[in-house]
Amino acid sequence: MRNRLADHARLMLIAYALLTGGLAFAAGALAPESGLDPLGDFPWITAASLVAIGSLIAISGVWTAVGMYALVFWCFHFGLVAVLATGYVGVEDLSVWDLSWLLSPHAAEAAVVALAATFAFACGVSVVLACRRPALTHTVPVPTPEHPAHPYGTAGSILVFGGVAMWCAIVLVTGGLGGFFVSYGEYLQATSDYGALLGVIWLALGCGLVLSVTGTPGRFRTGAAAAFAVLSVIVLPMGLRGEVMFRGAAALVAAARCGRVLKPAKAVALLAALLLLIPIVREVRQTGLRGLPGAVLEPRIYEAFAEMGASLHPVEKVVRWRAQGEPLEYGQSYWAPIERAAARLLPGLTSVAAEDDLRIANVLVSDRVGAIGYSPVAEAYRNFGPLGVVLVFAVIGAGVAFIDRIRVRRAAVLALAIVYGPLLVNIRNSFVSVPAHCAFGIALILALAAVRHVLTSIAGSPYARPAYIRSQV
Repeated sequence: MRNRLADHARLMLIAYALLTGGLAFAAGALAPESGLDPLGDFPWITAASLVAIGSLIAISGVWTAVGMYALVFWCFHFGLVAVLATGYVGVEDLSVWDLSWLLSPHAAEAAVVALAATFAFACGVSVVLACRRPALTHTVPVPTPEHPAHPYGTAGSILVFGGVAMWCAIVLVTGGLGGFFVSYGEYLQATSDYGALLGVIWLALGCGLVLSVTGTPGRFRTGAAAAFAVLSVIVLPMGLRGEVMFRGAAALVAAARCGRVLKPAKAVALLAALLLLIPIVREVRQTGLRGLPGAVLEPRIYEAFAEMGASLHPVEKVVRWRAQGEPLEYGQSYWAPIERAAARLLPGLTSVAAEDDLRIANVLVSDRVGAIGYSPVAEAYRNFGPLGVVLVFAVIGAGVAFIDRIRVRRAAVLALAIVYGPLLVNIRNSFVSVPAHCAFGIALILALAAVRHVLTSIAGSPYARPAYIRSQV
C-alpha cells in the first residue's frame, strides 16, 4: 500500500513536471510577441504566477528551500505587477517611483518572461522530487547537546556577534552616532571605503546565522538571534532591506530543516510586520528619519509589494535592448567571474577593472540606467534569450530541490549556509557574486573545521606525565 501511494505520488510529480515544463516553453515562446498590453495583461499574468507558486508550495511546503525561494522570487518579480493587477491602485498612486518603463509593451513581455522562469523553476523542482521523495516528509528531531545537527553552532553565534560588532564599528568610524540615522544613499557614501570589508562581514554574518540557529540550544544561540534582531531594527530604517531579508529567510529554512518550524501565528505576525515596515523603510531610505512620522501615520501595505516587485525593471530593460537589436551574450556574464578569478590567481592573465567590465550585469545596468539592481531572469535572457531563461531556471529549481533532498542533516545545513544564501541574494543581483560567495562559504566552513580540530587536539593532549612516572623520577 505504501509503495503504491509512493508510485502514485511520483506519477503526479512527473505529470506536474510535464505540465509546468510545457507552460514554461509556451510562455518563453510567447514573450517575444508584440502587442501585449502591460496593464491589461497583468491580471492573468499575476493569476498564473500565483497558481504556479501555490501549487509548488503545496508540494514542497513553505519552510523548505524550494518554498522560501519561490516566495521570495515571486515578491521581487511579481509584487508590483500584482499590485497594479488588483486595480486598487494605479500607476499615478505609485508616482513616487519613475514607472515610465512599466507602461511600455516591453514590461508585459518582461512579466511573461518572469512567468516562464517560474514555471521552469517548478518543472526543475518536480523532476528532482519525482526521482526521490524529499527528506522533509518525516519528522526531523530538534538538535540537542547529545545529538547536535553540527558542531559549529557556537562558532556560528560568534560569527554573528563579530559581524554585528564590526558593522557597528565601521558605521561609528565613518559617521559617528549619527551614522545610524542616515538614508541609504548617505550610508553608501559614508562607507564607500569599506565596501569590500562590509561584503565579507555580511557573508560571514549570514553563514554564522544559519549555523547558529541550527546549533544546540543555549545562551549563545539565543544571544545571536537577539543580536541579529537588534541589527535588523537598526539597518532596516537605513534601507538595508536585502541584507536582512535574504539572510533571515535562509536562517528560517535552516531552522525548519532541524525541526524548529515557525508557528503559523508567529509567521503571520512576522509577515504583517514586514509589510508594514517595508513602506516605512522606503520612505526613510529616501528622506532619512525626518520622513518617519508621516510614513508611520499613513502606512500603505501595497507599497511593500510594489517596492520589492521593482526587480522586474532590469528584466524590462534587457527585453527592450534585445528588441532594439542588441545581440545575445551567450554566457559571457556567467563566464566573467570565473575569468576574473583566474586572472587574480594565475600569473600572466589580466582583466579589466570591475567597474569597466560591461560583461558584469550590475555594471552594465548601472552604467546605462542607474542603480536598479538586477535579476537572474534578466541575466539569463540577456545571455540566451527567453528559452534560455527556461533552461537556466529549470537548473536552479533542480539545484534548490536537491538541497531539500539531502538526507544527512549536517550536510543539508552546510549546503544552506554555503549555497542557498547566495542563491537568495542572486534574486536581486547578478550571477557575478555567486561563485565568490560560495567559495567564501566553503573556505569559512573549512577554517572552522580546522580551528575545531586544533582546539580538540590541544584539549585532549596529555602534556603532564602520569603521577606514577613522576614518583619514579
